[in-house]
Amino acid sequence: MEWSQIHPTSLHLSFLFLSGIILLYTVLSRFLKETLLLAEPPLATLVGILAGPAVMDVVKPPTWNLGDHATKELARITASTQVFLVGIGLPEGYCRKHWRGIGILLGPVMIGGWIVCATVIHLVFGASYPSALVISACLTPTDPVLVATILEDPKATSDRIKDLLAAESGVNDGASFPFLYLGIFILTEHSVGAVLRQYFTVTILYQCIASVAVGIALGYGANRLLRYSYERGRITENFVALFPLALIFFSLGFSSTMGMDDFLLVFSAGVGYAYHGRLEHAYQVNPVATSFISFSLSIATFIYFGLMIPWAALTDTPKLSLLKMGLFVLLVLLLRRIPFLVALKRWNPDIETYREALFCGHFGPMGVGALFLSMEARDCLRTSCSRTRTTRSNRWDEYACETVELVWPVVCFTVLGSVVVHGLSMSLAKLTRTLVRSQSPLVKSSSPSNSPGNPSERLNGGIYHDEESLL
Repeated sequence: MEWSQIHPTSLHLSFLFLSGIILLYTVLSRFLKETLLLAEPPLATLVGILAGPAVMDVVKPPTWNLGDHATKELARITASTQVFLVGIGLPEGYCRKHWRGIGILLGPVMIGGWIVCATVIHLVFGASYPSALVISACLTPTDPVLVATILEDPKATSDRIKDLLAAESGVNDGASFPFLYLGIFILTEHSVGAVLRQYFTVTILYQCIASVAVGIALGYGANRLLRYSYERGRITENFVALFPLALIFFSLGFSSTMGMDDFLLVFSAGVGYAYHGRLEHAYQVNPVATSFISFSLSIATFIYFGLMIPWAALTDTPKLSLLKMGLFVLLVLLLRRIPFLVALKRWNPDIETYREALFCGHFGPMGVGALFLSMEARDCLRTSCSRTRTTRSNRWDEYACETVELVWPVVCFTVLGSVVVHGLSMSLAKLTRTLVRSQSPLVKSSSPSNSPGNPSERLNGGIYHDEESLL
C-alpha cells in the first residue's frame, strides 16, 4: 500500500542525504580526524563520488535543474567565507609587515605557475594557447579550505609558514582574477589596444585595487560601528558575536552587485575588521557559529563537487582521455609551484630553508576557487562560442568554444587530484608522526646514558623533534 502523503522528489532526497552525511560526520568527527586521520575535503569528495551518478546513483544533481548558477554561488559563498576568516585571523598588520614574502607568492610564483600550466595544457591536450591561458588561470589560486587542514594541525609546520600559506590562500583567490580576465579579453577583444584598455581599467583598477580599498573600508567601518554601538549598550552580546558573519554576506553581496572582485573585497573586509589586531572577546567571531557554518559549507561543497565530476567528458571530449588527464594532473602538481618557490627561496624572507620551500611548494592546493573561476570563464565565453553556431565563425570564436568545452572537465579532474594528494598528505604526515612517537621509547631506551648533559641524548632529542614536526 502506497501512502499518498509520501512525495520522494530527487531534490528533497538529496537534502536528506547531504544533511544526514553532515550529521554523521559530526558525531564521528573525532574518530575520523584523530583515529583514522582523515581530512574533511577528500572524505566529502569520496562520499559525493560514491553517492553520485558514477557509482550508486542515489543523488542525481542533473534532475534538480539548478544549472551552473547554483554551483557557482555555492562555490562563491564557500570561498568567500574562508577568505574572510583568513583575513580576520592573521596577526596584526601581517600583510603590511610581510608584503615581500606574500608579493613573491602572488607575483613570480603565480605568474610562473600560470605560464607553466598553460604550456602543459597546450602540449598534453593540444589546446590553443589562448584557451590554455584561460584554463590555466583557473588553476592559479590556492584553496583556503584545503589549506585549513594544515593550519588545524599544530605540528604540521611552524606558525611562520602557516601564516604565510594562510595569507596567500586568502589573497590569491582574488588575485587570480587578473590572470583569468586577461585570457578572456584576449579571446573576446580582438585588438591589443582594446585588451589593454579593458584589462587595466576594469580588471586592475576597478576589480582589484578598488576592491581592496572598499573591502578595508567596509571592514574597518563595520568594526568601528559595532564598537560604538556596543560601548553605549545599544546591542546585545548575541548579536555582537554574529555581526562579522553578517559582514561576510554584506561584503559579498556588495562586491557581486558592483561587479568587483568578490574574494579580494571579502578578504580585505576581514583584514579591515581586524585592523586593531587580534580582537578582544567582545568583538570576536562566534567560534561555534563560525565552525558550524565553515564546516557545513566545506562539507556540502566537496560532496557536491564529488557529485558533479564530469566522468563522461573523458570519453566524450575528443581532446581528453584518462591517460592525458592523469599525466596533466601529475605535471601540474610537480611543476606549478615547487620549482619557483625553491628557486626564489633566497629572496623570500619568510622561508628560511629549502625544506620549507618544498613544503610551501607542495601545499598549494586547488579547490573551490578553481571551480568558481572555471564557471566564470564558461559564462563569459558562452556568447562568443554561440556565434559559431549561427554565423560564420572566426578563429577567436573557435578558441572560445574550445575553452568552454575543456575548462570544466580539466579543472574538475585537477581539483580532484589536488584534493586526494593535498588532503591525504596531512593524514600521511600525522601517521608518520604517530609511528615516530611509537618508536621513540625504543630510541630512548637504547641511549647509553640518561644524563641531560650527554651529547648523544641531546642529538637524539633534536632528531626526534625535527622528525615529529616534519619540517
